[in-house]
Amino acid sequence: GTGGIYLHHSGFRGANSQLDAFAFRSGRSRETSFDTDYDQLVELLKHDKDNGHIVWVLGPAAIFNIGARNAMEYILDNGYAHAVFGGNAVGTHDLEGALFGTALGQDLRTRENRHNGHYNHLDTINMINKAGSIRAGISGLEIDNGLIYSCVKNDVPFVLAGSIRDDGPLHDVIDDMSAVQDAMREHTKQATTI
Repeated sequence: GTGGIYLHHSGFRGANSQLDAFAFRSGRSRETSFDTDYDQLVELLKHDKDNGHIVWVLGPAAIFNIGARNAMEYILDNGYAHAVFGGNAVGTHDLEGALFGTALGQDLRTRENRHNGHYNHLDTINMINKAGSIRAGISGLEIDNGLIYSCVKNDVPFVLAGSIRDDGPLHDVIDDMSAVQDAMREHTKQATTI
């Protein structure tokens, strides 16, 4: 190494390999997806729908947009989920979207801020908590769309983990980290796809 950096880029390649060591985006990475990746994922989900246990671990991005919400509803309605994990924000903003058409006060379709929309998530928490549970809130408030609604409608269990900075939190959010880990383990120990 005293003469610089030694690069042995073909140490594990066969004698006939011609791949350029400095080629841009020629290999596999998180930043480069290929159609075959999606084809393989679809085939895996088709198989695990009937033969496995599919667990979705979601953040709020899965419900901040009408297209993403519709996609998650489709996944749940068609049996491609056996459990869903999220946090207080996933549950709260999904139910906010069902009740007000917003997430964090922004319109789900246009992304425009609604006047006083920043109160919508707090109103959602209060409405659900007043009902006594998410399930009771969905029924009593006649919620008919969204990720959490689809979980309830299709009897897909959801585990919502709380944190110290949560608003509310929403009823049914588990804010004891040991308890939420135990609830998640019930599904991860069966999981074939996460």
